[in-house]
Amino acid sequence: MSRKKTIIEHITESGLIEYGDVIVAGVSGGPDSLCMLHALTEISDLYNLSIVPVHVNHKLRPEADEEEERVVEICDKLDLECNVYAAECTEVADELKISTEEAGRLIRYEIFDEAAEEICSEEDIKKERVKIAVAHNADDQSETVLFRLIRGTGPDGLTGMPAARATEGGFMLIRPLLGATRAEIEKYISKNKLKPNIDKSNEGTDYTRNKIRNELIPYLEREFNPNIKDALRRFAEIAAADSEFLAEITYSICAETMIDDEEAGKVTLNITPLRELPPAITTRIAMLVLSFLGLETDTTYELVTNMASMIYSDNPSSVMNLPKGYKAIREYDTITYVHSGDEEIIRADDSLRMIPQVMMTKEFNIDEDDVYAAFDFDEFNKDYPGRVGELVMRTRREGDFIAIKNGSKKIQDVLVDCKVKKAARDSILMVAIDDEILWILPSLYFDGEQERDKGKFTQKYRINKSTKRVLFIEITENI
Repeated sequence: MSRKKTIIEHITESGLIEYGDVIVAGVSGGPDSLCMLHALTEISDLYNLSIVPVHVNHKLRPEADEEEERVVEICDKLDLECNVYAAECTEVADELKISTEEAGRLIRYEIFDEAAEEICSEEDIKKERVKIAVAHNADDQSETVLFRLIRGTGPDGLTGMPAARATEGGFMLIRPLLGATRAEIEKYISKNKLKPNIDKSNEGTDYTRNKIRNELIPYLEREFNPNIKDALRRFAEIAAADSEFLAEITYSICAETMIDDEEAGKVTLNITPLRELPPAITTRIAMLVLSFLGLETDTTYELVTNMASMIYSDNPSSVMNLPKGYKAIREYDTITYVHSGDEEIIRADDSLRMIPQVMMTKEFNIDEDDVYAAFDFDEFNKDYPGRVGELVMRTRREGDFIAIKNGSKKIQDVLVDCKVKKAARDSILMVAIDDEILWILPSLYFDGEQERDKGKFTQKYRINKSTKRVLFIEITENI
């Protein structure tokens, strides 16, 4: 039977502490944080650590001020200066419409970042040297996994709390006690004759987490599996390994298919290669998109699956509303995720003008590489006698059509068939008389090379061997 690790070994073997680190230690004064703080001081000389205790007084319980004084005393005995901050949890909870428990958590991490930032600026220390340590333990990990499972979460949520992660402020947050059980922490407390603050609210069932800790887990241990906490932790470790592997695949695919335009606040996906992938990957791509847009907290199962379904859909043109005013806009082989107020508006080029000319066929000698339109003038004049001067260059209008081999086709249908995205359709210039289109000018928004280079021409009025006069249309810069 293998020997159990000591608290010191849990910390040193975690790989989270490095020589010369500055540790901002979150200290409530409870058993976990006091154990962590004491153990860090025990190894501080060996690792040349600078330890900065931070206590946040949430002002939620009558004994809060007394606990603050107790933490300051504990730090004094350890020859450490405690940094105390007051938090207005109730105000934040009311403003954000969240529980005071969640408000307290948000405030704590903001304060930890603030304290770390002050250290960097006041003592001219590089950011990577400063770490924020919190005292979550192995039992907390088990409770977290069970809590998320009950509440409803995806596979990534079942990975539990990471041992290290970046904070909003860009510092590394570490959990050096994540491998230690609550029983091991209590043993350390007793052995070192430490006197922690005891939060009696943790013994109640006012919060869901307390119910899980004090009612559900004991019930599961008693009725189903006495090692349920170990089983939940192992499950989290397996889920974390799988999640890391899938994340690497997802990032690799996104590097080839995603354009993240941070300045424009939008993300564009080339979905052609994604349509061959399983939902296990495309749902992760959807979550990554939400992360880039800053919508992580708005992620739901329904939202992610709907975003993934948009990738597989046979509908080449669709729009999906996302949280906080964002939209997903599918246009053929791309999906663009953009805020409604920043949607792309493509306008017609107003620097161009059209010059129609009538010339004899023998005078018609144009380089094939030039961009122009040429029609049989006499055939055109039969349909529109004396109206060549009424030709106009404009964008599409309701009822526009162009002649094809066996009849005519609506311009709307032509643009759809040529895969011109919606945002660009009203920018495409065309030469028209009434509602008949003779020439759709070339545009980069066409899918086909011919249309991009030359445009698209009516099948009426084509020049042939019997053509005597040519209606020649040239496009030049407007001077």
